[in-house]
Amino acid sequence: MGFFDYVFGTHATYSADMKSVSREHIRLLVSQSRVRTLDSEEEYVVEDALDGARQDGKISLRKIDMILRSLVSKQIISVNDKKGVLTQFEHYFESK
Repeated sequence: MGFFDYVFGTHATYSADMKSVSREHIRLLVSQSRVRTLDSEEEYVVEDALDGARQDGKISLRKIDMILRSLVSKQIISVNDKKGVLTQFEHYFESK
């Protein structure tokens, strides 16, 4: 595993299938109670970025991954934050 794989995640390709996710569900999945590494400011930034990326109330895991990678590269959230948030959405998408 190279340095950039560690920082930005593996080259795993996430599904482009769009799933319906409400703003409230985004807030729930990104909450500090679920992703303990996020502080309140980071939580809001992630929620806002994901909400803004939805199309007709839907978003894909691939899009979520891209947004989170962007936030990591801008040093807004940490790699651990990205992993935690992505894990929450992976579980959510598997249950739908």
